[in-house]
Amino acid sequence: MSVSQGHIAPNASHTLAPSERATLHWMLWGLVVPLIFYAARTVEVLTRVEIPFDSLHTYLPLARQLLEDAAQLFSDPKMLKVAPGAVVYMALSGADPVAVKAANLAISLVALVLTFDAARRIGGRVAAAAAAWLFVLPHMLVEAGAVLMGEAPFVFLVAVWLWATTYAVDTTAGARAARWRIGAVVLAGLALAAATLTRGTYMYWLPFAVVAFFAASRKLQGAQRGAAVRIAAVHLIALALVGAYMARQNEEFGRPIVATGTGAALYFGSNPVLSGYEPPYFGLVHDESTITDGQGHLSIEGDRRLMAVAKTMLRETPFPVLAQMYVQKLGAVLFFSRAHLDRHVMNDRSWRVVLVILACLGAWGGRRHLMVWMVTGAAAYQCAVHVPVLYNPRYSISALDILFVLLAAQGVAMLWRQPRRGMALGGALATIVAGVALGAYHLRTSAPLMPDLSLGHPVLLQMAEPGTVQTQGWEGDPFTAEVPMASGKALVEWRAKAFKMDGISILRLPLERLEGQCQRLWVGYTRPDGAARASLVRLDGLKAGQDITWGTMPLLMPGPPGRLTMEFHCKPGTRMQFSELGLYEASEGRFYREKALSPP
Repeated sequence: MSVSQGHIAPNASHTLAPSERATLHWMLWGLVVPLIFYAARTVEVLTRVEIPFDSLHTYLPLARQLLEDAAQLFSDPKMLKVAPGAVVYMALSGADPVAVKAANLAISLVALVLTFDAARRIGGRVAAAAAAWLFVLPHMLVEAGAVLMGEAPFVFLVAVWLWATTYAVDTTAGARAARWRIGAVVLAGLALAAATLTRGTYMYWLPFAVVAFFAASRKLQGAQRGAAVRIAAVHLIALALVGAYMARQNEEFGRPIVATGTGAALYFGSNPVLSGYEPPYFGLVHDESTITDGQGHLSIEGDRRLMAVAKTMLRETPFPVLAQMYVQKLGAVLFFSRAHLDRHVMNDRSWRVVLVILACLGAWGGRRHLMVWMVTGAAAYQCAVHVPVLYNPRYSISALDILFVLLAAQGVAMLWRQPRRGMALGGALATIVAGVALGAYHLRTSAPLMPDLSLGHPVLLQMAEPGTVQTQGWEGDPFTAEVPMASGKALVEWRAKAFKMDGISILRLPLERLEGQCQRLWVGYTRPDGAARASLVRLDGLKAGQDITWGTMPLLMPGPPGRLTMEFHCKPGTRMQFSELGLYEASEGRFYREKALSPP
């Protein structure tokens, strides 16, 4: 009998029906291979030795305190520094970095599976496979899912919310599956509440979605009406749970918030000098200390002060300046910024172009499906709420990428269903290639991203005195006339008895005339003993009339005064003329502090 079974088993695969073989191939290439590929891609991130600053100084210490005495920690204002979800998550892993990374990989793989199945329930097998590959091919969700930060649990909880909601509104499910819908609604509500308590960006989406989908249910008929009610119920559960936590915070600390940090996010995001970006992108430290007086930007008082200054800045910033900054930041939220993008063809911007184009197709193709409406609305909301606050690409990635992946998968499925499939796919591919090319062109030709002192209130700290500045590499003095570069490199060197530099000072060199092209600039500082530091500034797209400005934070080091250098790398023969070299400070916090914080 055993011999007979041994002969039958190897031939069992040949007895599979064509549909079963197709299912096996779909599962293998649509899910299993992407899972393996994702795990392989995370190795580089998981093996990094360094621990991110926020985790080292905030998340992990709080997680260890939570393990020691949870009741005491939740009564301590220190717990207001961050949303509790990431702290609880790291505590569940023993606050051990290695264990947290292992957990990150596990839940990220689960998030991939959930996204795969959610896409299948909305758009079928093609959408499912597309979702899996769009999840793993771009680097964004690989980095977010593996790095030792709060992104992995947030993305996972959003994936649970999306999958459970998709299950709850699936009108094609059988009678047995339909009985689990109530459980799916509860699970989705719990996941969305937990996601909001991990990163509070969905806080204002919750009441909006409750009202919007309850209102929609009054207009819809049949199965769609029930689906809209269930989506509204999901958000109502999440709203009740988050609201209960905020009420508890108000009772304990006098403020109905998930966490502090909103003041800092809005303050830095409203600074026109830095286009609302993180100061380190410009060689500067965060200048919140000019407002908080050492109390910390995440303390209750520090958060209040920063919010007050931010509101004053917004009131007094001219509308055209504010509008231009918001348009630029919207572009960065959607397609990232040259401040951090590499020059590879398929960089993060190129993959975002792919996702956004396919997501737009998916939103249109799935416009009759309530889940598509919900995901599209959530994506639009996340774009909107991230524009006023400080720009950092990781905020955009965790907020948007999983939503774009789910929508983009529906776009692929829509193209696949077209009667003229080849023409549809070809047209979409041509549009994507054009979008990628346009993004690359913008990256290389747009104006360099540097502090714009004309939009702030700069204070002169130190002007270069006559005889302290020397130049090399030009056929003449570029401070007195427009002169060409003799080769591809040229140097401006400033020697002084002392430099008034700190973490928020800015080196400024006005560029009056320019004919030719420059690629990069090395801003450096060298001590008399030869110790040196330098910072790279990309100059692609530099035009005459633009000030060359950069923060001095990367140059700071103790010791006797040395020399500041600016080494230009341009095409040979590039003609340049400069104006006066100087050091400035442009802290908006210092300027608006008295006006915002003084008693009325």
